[in-house]
Amino acid sequence: MVTVKEMMTKNPVKVEADKTVREAINIMAEKNLGSLLVYKGNKLVGLLEEGDIIRNVLNKDLNTYVVTVETAMSVPFVIDEKKTDNEANELMFQNRVRHLAVTNGEQITGIVSMQDLIRPVYTGKSIWV
Repeated sequence: MVTVKEMMTKNPVKVEADKTVREAINIMAEKNLGSLLVYKGNKLVGLLEEGDIIRNVLNKDLNTYVVTVETAMSVPFVIDEKKTDNEANELMFQNRVRHLAVTNGEQITGIVSMQDLIRPVYTGKSIWV
């Protein structure tokens, strides 16, 4: 088993909840990301995934230059960095999300994606060992 800490992306990219979805899309495109952690000040309040933008903005014909990230985001699902890859997979499956915020106590330490979980299976080798 591999721990979430071993596979997570450290220093995940954040966006403020009051920014527009267009601003978030620009950040995601520039940094080649599938999600952003959403903050209000120092508090994690959500997670914005590509699917959230499709379902909550584009599907409703809303203007990305007007709609805020807070309107489009999902509730953030979190997992402790000591949990295993299997536990992360199960949490993603149960909640139909592709990204989890990773914590160590109260502190956000990273983000883990579905891609992180499937990479060793897809490539045929472990990248974490």
